[in-house]
Amino acid sequence: MLRILLVEDDPGRERRLRSMLPADVRTVVARSAGAAIGVLAHDPGRVYAGVILDHDLQQRAITDADRLLSGQDVVNAIVQHVDRAVPILIHSMNTTQRGVMAAILERAGYEVTTIPASVLDSRALSRWLNSVRENQDE
Repeated sequence: MLRILLVEDDPGRERRLRSMLPADVRTVVARSAGAAIGVLAHDPGRVYAGVILDHDLQQRAITDADRLLSGQDVVNAIVQHVDRAVPILIHSMNTTQRGVMAAILERAGYEVTTIPASVLDSRALSRWLNSVRENQDE
């Protein structure tokens, strides 16, 4: 059983991504940056086999402060709390910020895959999950 953290604020995109995940994947969904930061602080280390991350996360913000947060803030929490062996998939449509997030994570030692949501299909997600499984077995 793989445990994946999905950071996504768009309900339609969340449903689409979850529908592409196989039955052996248990998904924990953080629907805002603040929620994701809280989850990561509560579950440090290697609790999640992988993280699927968006950048623009204001659609389901819980508080006013949460509206000021983005995937960049989640990246900082990942670097602070998540084991470097956990693969990250960035699916953001934000063309400039997804590269910034990927660069920070890669410099910190993470394996990062970047696939915009518009082209992320079940085959690409399956390939990423295969690398997640390989990392989990190590």
